[in-house]
Amino acid sequence: MANEETRSQTDQNNVREGEARSGGPLGDSMRELVEAWQESGAWLRGVRAENWIILGLIVTLLALWEWVAGQHPEAIFPSLGETLNAFFKMLQDPRRDYFNAIGGTMQVYFSGLGLAVVLGWSAAALMGRLPLLGRVMKVILDFFANIPIIAFMPLFVAMLGLGPQAKIVVVLLAAFIVVTTSAQAAFEGVGRADEEAAMGLGASKLQAQLRVVWPQVLPQMLAGLRLGAAQALTACIIAEIYTAMTGLGGLLAGYGASFNMPRYFVTVLTALAIGSATAAVLRRLERRFAIP
Repeated sequence: MANEETRSQTDQNNVREGEARSGGPLGDSMRELVEAWQESGAWLRGVRAENWIILGLIVTLLALWEWVAGQHPEAIFPSLGETLNAFFKMLQDPRRDYFNAIGGTMQVYFSGLGLAVVLGWSAAALMGRLPLLGRVMKVILDFFANIPIIAFMPLFVAMLGLGPQAKIVVVLLAAFIVVTTSAQAAFEGVGRADEEAAMGLGASKLQAQLRVVWPQVLPQMLAGLRLGAAQALTACIIAEIYTAMTGLGGLLAGYGASFNMPRYFVTVLTALAIGSATAAVLRRLERRFAIP
């Protein structure tokens, strides 16, 4: 019994000595704090320089926004707080005008952009295979590129009405020229020797196209699609204002006419978010398919 008590006392003394050497619970907490600080420092050092620059620009723009808003009344230039307050009110609107507008704009935007991708990339591939057609189409595309697409809006309305079909056609044409031109330039940049070399090694014409030609042209085609997407969103908003005033374009027209600038700013920022998200996805795809 005495031996057990002696052994227990010895264990307790060892524990106390270990805590004393390590600083006890306070020492453990300090070590955890230092380790957490080191991990956060390593994470911060891993952030790219361009991300810090972008963050700085965002902070600068927000500060400039607040400064300009302080120089003007809400009906001209609302502050960030007033814009956020309008945003939350639009979210709580029982009529769901804001959500319906977003849905209508996205339907027209992505429908027209998707058709532009299918038709534009197909036309570019055909132009790459048929040089004569490519030369003729270049002249035609350059001609229509100098004409504002919105100039055709009365014709589209007369033929298709005020529904989404006319707006989808406007978005399609706005993106089609940029998408087709950039894709056709990408096909021109690929030497026929690469395709012929693959076929010489036993690949079929289709395999050579899929494994040699398309991996080389796809990054440039996606870059062109990114530019076409920006053109398409602008055309979509303008078409919505010009026709039945639906979607985000309709909200912009209504809020602008009534000088409801907080809600006007919310609508503009929503369109900006849709365009930025689309561009970010396309940029990621562009990096994904880029040839190292």
